[in-house]
Amino acid sequence: MVASLFNAVFRPSQFVVAPDAVSQTSVWGSVDRIRSLLVVFLTNVVLYATPLTLSGYGVAVESTAPGWFGPVAGAVLGNPDTVWWLLAGIAQNSVFLIALSGVTLLTYHLALVLTRSSNGFVLTLHTVVYSVSAYLAGIFTVLVFLSRNRAYATARTLVTNLQIRFITVFYDLFEVPPSERVFTVSETVAAGRLTDPEAGIVALLIALVLYFVYSMYLGARLNHGTDVTGAVLAVLAVGLSPAIYVTVLLVYSTGGLSI
Repeated sequence: MVASLFNAVFRPSQFVVAPDAVSQTSVWGSVDRIRSLLVVFLTNVVLYATPLTLSGYGVAVESTAPGWFGPVAGAVLGNPDTVWWLLAGIAQNSVFLIALSGVTLLTYHLALVLTRSSNGFVLTLHTVVYSVSAYLAGIFTVLVFLSRNRAYATARTLVTNLQIRFITVFYDLFEVPPSERVFTVSETVAAGRLTDPEAGIVALLIALVLYFVYSMYLGARLNHGTDVTGAVLAVLAVGLSPAIYVTVLLVYSTGGLSI
């Protein structure tokens, strides 16, 4: 764990590179490797979501445990309602990370396939799992930290407005009426208003974004043997993931949109 953390910060190439055996395995070996990677990914998602849930973040489950859940949870884990609240909260806090990771995986691998750079889906999965588990989860953790700390109100507003402006592009693109827009930009915040701690947390957020982009680039170069152009195209495809995610959410939330 310590070695992985060290590599993630100081040697991202060693962190994201797949073992040689991954690209030289049988079909069943590939299946087993995919299973192992999914276990790594889901374990990291749970480790990310559980503290958030225990702190009460993002939990909107107010119903009691269903009848079928009560006997099992009550006998093994204690109060079924409490266990149901915890599991449902973890699931809710995991959905965003899982969904965006899935879109990232698809766009990244599709770009590698279209540029004839792919050395196999397993190597793509390895790159995405390790990059998401370290850097993308770190980005979300910083965003949650900002959302729950009053002392960082200016930084929170700055970052929130940036995200809302991104979403507003799609509001305008799909001609969503102002009355149906969930998010609106608040007062403009100048970066010069940030305190030193706020500037530090924003700098950390920027560093995590750059680490994530660089790790995806390294994954294409080291795991797939892609040239610089192919690796850049793969990274640009990953950049489309938030756009695709927001588009799907808008279409789903409005019941269909027309351009």
